[in-house]
Amino acid sequence: MNNAKREILIITGRYLPGYKDGGPVRTIKNLVDYLGDEYNFKILTCDRDHGDTNRYPNIKENEWNTVGKAQVYYVSPKGFKFSVIKNLAKEVDLIYCCGCFNDYAINTLILKRLNRIKIPVVVAAMGLFSPMEFRLKYKKKKLFTTTFNILGIFKNIYWSATSEMEINEIKQQIKINNNFFIAEDLPRKVDDTPIIKNKEVGKLKVVWISRIAPKKNLKGAIEILQKVKGNVEFTIYGPKHVPEYWDECKKALNKLPSNINWEWRGSVESENIIDTLKEHHVFLFPTLGENYGHVIQEALSAGCPVVLSDQTPWQDLELNNSGFVYKLEEKNKFINAIETYINMNQDEFKQAYIAAHSYAIKNSNEKANHTGYREIFDL
Repeated sequence: MNNAKREILIITGRYLPGYKDGGPVRTIKNLVDYLGDEYNFKILTCDRDHGDTNRYPNIKENEWNTVGKAQVYYVSPKGFKFSVIKNLAKEVDLIYCCGCFNDYAINTLILKRLNRIKIPVVVAAMGLFSPMEFRLKYKKKKLFTTTFNILGIFKNIYWSATSEMEINEIKQQIKINNNFFIAEDLPRKVDDTPIIKNKEVGKLKVVWISRIAPKKNLKGAIEILQKVKGNVEFTIYGPKHVPEYWDECKKALNKLPSNINWEWRGSVESENIIDTLKEHHVFLFPTLGENYGHVIQEALSAGCPVVLSDQTPWQDLELNNSGFVYKLEEKNKFINAIETYINMNQDEFKQAYIAAHSYAIKNSNEKANHTGYREIFDL
């Protein structure tokens, strides 16, 4: 019996040490952390972070680098060539491609359609087909999917989705058979060391952390705080992915009443996110849509209850005493939730942050034990 570990090639736009793309990088990092002892992961990715002109220091380009439990092959932004992908495919048992609209994904799909790649190819939907996400650059995406449907480019491709809902969203755009797998994103491993936070009645440290882009809805968070009574320190973290959107947000921030003090502290490297979040009380995140939402798990891991939109898989926060989930239009409920935390005393808030941390631990363990990734990688 052959007990050799299967070789998996993950093709993705960014990976460590990058962090500016947020969730996608964290998705693959967590996957490697959990399953890197069961599979040999090789990762083909870009040699620089989002928006950077310089490549990462201390990496070897166009050859393998050991990064954690994976081997990583860095190429320049134009380096995802047919020849590179085809040659690396010969070394592995399966290709796991993150998304389908990028150049690396298109080249992989074309090679598979031309039968130059003989092994299974699995495309991770990465939330790209959610109605909110697909609407961004709609004409370009619709032209792409229509053309690839006609040419049969999606023929003989497997799909990785995080839920039945995401499968249905993919089916709205792609003509394919029922060749789907459900593999929920794996959360970051949670440190179970007890957390200690101090809080005064009438005061609250609210945090928002994500890419500053319309989908993440920082502007919605600002509008909620506009009406909140009580003293709030509002701290924003994240790269300005869409500068003109940040300009809109800044105008709204400057109109906040005097009881809301705000500060933008720039980007946070992935490995520092939990410690950064521990400095705050509550995570406010009225996002327009997340197929998972790593930052939600990270906030809970840091003992931050979450006040969240219903556009994510995290629907049971209230059941676990870990926060609140509301429809985006229910602005008054968001306001009331923030004021509930403002009015808590130390003992009341201690129960809330301990519950959030405990829920993060439970969720992390359950996801790791029942992951659908094994079914995919054993194809």
